[in-house]
Amino acid sequence: MNLSDIITVADKAVTAKNVLKATGTVTLLQIKKGGILNHHQSQTDAMLVLLSGKAVYEEAERTVVLTKIHDFVQIPAKVTHWVVGDEQSLLLLIQ
Repeated sequence: MNLSDIITVADKAVTAKNVLKATGTVTLLQIKKGGILNHHQSQTDAMLVLLSGKAVYEEAERTVVLTKIHDFVQIPAKVTHWVVGDEQSLLLLIQ
């Protein structure tokens, strides 16, 4: 199996597809260039991994630019954050 086969290019700025769901979740996110995953909070600690493209993770006090494949950011629970696609990006969210 290949993750790129699970999600297709869509007209929406952000597309999400659950890959695994049991006691935790693994979600594949596609963010178009200029697309924004709006301000939100995770209920648990999480990790966001860049699979392709370039994206920027932001919180009020921190900005992390994800530029290389497999760059990741640890996301603390209950901290407001958002993600911007600097390029068309594919990311894996692990919660």
